[in-house]
Amino acid sequence: MAGLSIAVVLDSAPTHPYHIATMAAIGHAAAALSLSPDTLVTPSDTLADPGAVEAYAAIVIGPGSPYRAPEAVLAMIRAARERGVPLVGT
Repeated sequence: MAGLSIAVVLDSAPTHPYHIATMAAIGHAAAALSLSPDTLVTPSDTLADPGAVEAYAAIVIGPGSPYRAPEAVLAMIRAARERGVPLVGT
């Protein structure tokens, strides 16, 4: 499926077990569905526009609370819910 993109909100380092597990889970799901999504890992303190959720097929809020920008994470969750963008929180 062309243009399939997933935003992953993660504040952990790429070597952190939570980060590795989250990305592996997305990879396993994509493989099971024969998909090749573009996955953008976004730290919470870089979430500037909650309306940007519309650019993604899905949003994953990764583990790692407390987030550096908890208000931005909540705004992203709210925007996804209000705009009908699939969202998974871990």
